[in-house]
This record gives sequence, C-alpha cells and structure tokens, in this order.
Amino acid sequence: MRDYTLFDWAYPALLCPVCRASLTRAGGTVKCAAGHCFDLSAKGTLNLSSAAGGNHGDDAGMIAARSRFLATGSYAPLSDALSGEIAQRLSVECPLLLDAGCGEGYYTAAVADRLPSSRLIALDISPEAVRECAKREQARAGRLFPLVAGVYRLPLADASVDGVISAFSPYAGEEFIRVLRPGGYLFRAIPDRRHLFTLKEVLYDRPYENEVADFEEEGFKFCGAKEIKTVFTLKTPSEIEDLFHMTPYCYRTPPAGKERLAALRSLTVGAEFLLLTYRRA
Repeated sequence: MRDYTLFDWAYPALLCPVCRASLTRAGGTVKCAAGHCFDLSAKGTLNLSSAAGGNHGDDAGMIAARSRFLATGSYAPLSDALSGEIAQRLSVECPLLLDAGCGEGYYTAAVADRLPSSRLIALDISPEAVRECAKREQARAGRLFPLVAGVYRLPLADASVDGVISAFSPYAGEEFIRVLRPGGYLFRAIPDRRHLFTLKEVLYDRPYENEVADFEEEGFKFCGAKEIKTVFTLKTPSEIEDLFHMTPYCYRTPPAGKERLAALRSLTVGAEFLLLTYRRA
C-alpha cells in the first residue's frame, strides 16, 4: 500500500468534483466539509472524475501501444525540448505543475526529472492511463500525483499551479487560466503540418497536412513557438502497429490503408511538433 502522506503537497490544491469545496486527507480518503469522500487507491491514484458511466479516455490497448512506442525514444526530442522549455521559463523555487491529459506519464516524468524540486499533478480522464502513470518511479517517490479527471472541469483550486502542460491533449483554455497563478505558464505540444506524413501516405489515398491555427489564445500572452523535427525508423511490423494504434488514424483509416500498413516490414517516419509557450496575464 502507498504511503499517502507522500502526496500531502497535492491535496490542498484539489477540489471536490461534486460541490467544488476544498478537500483534506484523512488516512486513505480525501473528503470535503460537505461529506463527499473519495478513496485513494492502493496503487496511489485518486479518481475525481465527474464523468458518469461508460469508458472514458484511452483504453488499455492504446496505452500499451503508446508506452511501447515511447520507450523506443523516438519522441525523445520533443520530451527534451518540453522539459527544457519548462526549466528555462519557471523561476519558482518549488513549482507545482499540472499535466492536463498526461496519458501514461511519459512527458510528466521527463519534466519531473529535469526539475528535481518540482511537484506534478498528472491528470487524465482514462483510469487505465493514470494507473500506468502511477507505476513510474517519480510517482512512487511522491513527486508525481496520478489523478483521474477531465480537463474541461478540473478539480483544482483557482490560481493553484505555476504551470500547465498540455501535450497532444484537448485544449481547455478557460480552465487553464483559472487554475494558473498570475504569471504562470502554459506549455502546449501539438502536431505540426506534416507530422507523421509518411505514415499518412501509406494509410490514405489522399494524405492531408494537419491544420495549424493561429497561436494566439485569449487570456494568455504568447511567448513563442519552437519547431521540433525528428526522423526515426520502425524496424518491425509490431513497432509500426504500435505507432498506428497510438494515433487517431487507427479510428479513421479505411480497410485498404490498414492492409497496406500490415504489409510493411519497416517504415521510416518524420515527426514534426510545435512547442508553444504562453504566460497567463
């Protein structure tokens, strides 16, 4: 069983998802003054999701595929750039950050390693993803708190965090502004126009470039954009399948495209990212 006191730094920032009151910890439970209680799991996670019924977020298969792919280091250039940008921008001695849509915690863990004094709340709507995140060394050490919740109604207090990370995750601008302290930073990682274009050429008869909207966001000062480009080779059919299944293309590809992909023994792919940095007014 986890030592729940390891995360006592996180509980004061949390809100009850039912009544939006502050939460306090008593043993393995967090509760509000109105009596709403939420159990901390033996695996070190907390579920404050307000979503009712059904499955939410990425499933176990997609999470496993993404974990295997990211373990190859193919996206390390983005991870390094993101953690470096955060380290450069934040001047707070012991910053508290929120990774909003953390998945299995790949980028969250990289930031925790780059900023040893930081504490991170790793939030995702997928319970499966959050359970994977809880297995990371940084979570077991009490520096990374795995939390199940959605980004559009964050169970966090106003002005409670110094930075928000949103890497390939839904953008919830109003909520990000609300939970950021004045002068806090938002760090976004999004696909650039020709991200994974080689893969699209296999999947689609008419491959398309991604749309990249204007970078300005209401309530934020835009601090700049960085382009990160890398090329990697997937050397086995299983590696190709892992990349495919961690993308939205696995839901959108016609049968002919899937057949072409399954026939490949290797594939060289270019990945292109945009790292966008904003500061809260």
